[in-house]
Amino acid sequence: MLPYKTWKSVVWFLLTWLLTIGLLISACTNWWLVGPPDSDGETTHIGFFQDCSVKDVNKTVNGTELTQSLFRCNGIRTDFQSLMLLIVTATLGVGILSLFFLTILTLVYCFCDQLTACGRSFHTLAGIWQATSSVLVLIGVFLFPILWEQDWVTNVCKSSKIFVLGDCVPGYSLYLAIACSLLGYFVAGLLYLRLFYRPQCRFDSWMIQFYVMV
Repeated sequence: MLPYKTWKSVVWFLLTWLLTIGLLISACTNWWLVGPPDSDGETTHIGFFQDCSVKDVNKTVNGTELTQSLFRCNGIRTDFQSLMLLIVTATLGVGILSLFFLTILTLVYCFCDQLTACGRSFHTLAGIWQATSSVLVLIGVFLFPILWEQDWVTNVCKSSKIFVLGDCVPGYSLYLAIACSLLGYFVAGLLYLRLFYRPQCRFDSWMIQFYVMV
């Protein structure tokens, strides 16, 4: 049976892995913004790397009427129209990839109870790493509305501009990114460091006070 401390490491690893998978799904899907349906009932979904149009078509099969959704997606976006779009995409990418690499390192730590780096315990450094990565993702999400005045958004949302959605509505990818990044920060600050808190470690105590104040 694994020691209690090791079980806590496994629980933290699983939570971090789920959050990272959620952020990857959010970044790679086309549901950041959802445009209004056109005259043909076709709805356009906007993502960071690709836009897709969805149209519901009614078909009769063996006397039963069925509704089928037809997806038509553009190619992967490689032409970044502005420096801001590149900055937002890079910020999200760095934050998400950092969390992904952290989960790999933490998998090793789950079965290596005595592991230190730079004179600090691994769990302390991992908590700081996770909190920083989550903040990077949040910064990318909060910068996203600045892009709403660009052509690739206004072509769908019509009257959209900075922090004004126009005819579009937020999609589940945007909500998922916000939820996972916030949960990632609190898992690092309130769950992970708290579970591994040891009074004799002054650095850990300072970090917990920092999270409480923030």
